[in-house]
Amino acid sequence: SDVRPGAADEEAMRKRTEAASPIFGRAWSGSVYVCYEWPFDGESATPDVGADGAAPILVVANTGDPTTPYEGAGRMAAELGEGVGVLLTVREEGHGSYPFNRCATRTVDTYLLHGTTPPAGTTCS
Repeated sequence: SDVRPGAADEEAMRKRTEAASPIFGRAWSGSVYVCYEWPFDGESATPDVGADGAAPILVVANTGDPTTPYEGAGRMAAELGEGVGVLLTVREEGHGSYPFNRCATRTVDTYLLHGTTPPAGTTCS
């Protein structure tokens, strides 16, 4: 990314992270901002992830994922393009559902082995 907060921004960003996640915020914020001085420009703050015309791409998201929020997965699936991004919703807490959730594991295995995505709106409990 070309978004590079400086050291002066770290304190305010750390406080926002801790307020958003009282349990994990302190631990996460310590390592999130360590790359702000990397000598690389990055590509952009919001890279184009469109894949119009591509085969369907399965996006798997837990509704209670503290690391990669569910809302972001929905945006990712939408940005991949109509008929390309297919969102599988897993109603579970934690980061990652494969291979821990049986329904998600079956769905991901089917996608990886056969290229078949589930119907739009599929939810695993």
